[in-house]
Amino acid sequence: MAQSSKFVDKKFVGNPVEIGKSKNRYEGFLMQDEKVVLETKGIRDAAVFTNKRLLIIDPQGLRGKKVALITIPLKSISAFSIENSGTLDLEAELKICGSGFGVCELEFTKGTDMKQINNFLNEIVFN
Repeated sequence: MAQSSKFVDKKFVGNPVEIGKSKNRYEGFLMQDEKVVLETKGIRDAAVFTNKRLLIIDPQGLRGKKVALITIPLKSISAFSIENSGTLDLEAELKICGSGFGVCELEFTKGTDMKQINNFLNEIVFN
């Protein structure tokens, strides 16, 4: 049986940072009326939640000069699950399900307030 590949492998996107921290990697890709709502930054990877989509910034290679920018339109998200970090867990986790891409898994730094991400996604999925 052929093995299917994931659209996006699990990414460690760190914790929320000041909006614009990774701007040099994504600003040229934003649409004119697109606004950044939340930005997270890990060691290499980052995630940018906008009013239109989720952008996952995935540096490639040793130096990270080549960057993959993965776009998930918010309107394609049909379900999600959030897992807070526990006492022994090192990270919190978000799983997003949607039409056209299956499941996308993002890991956040321990202590990240997942309520902010939950509230944002609730607005998208249920409105």
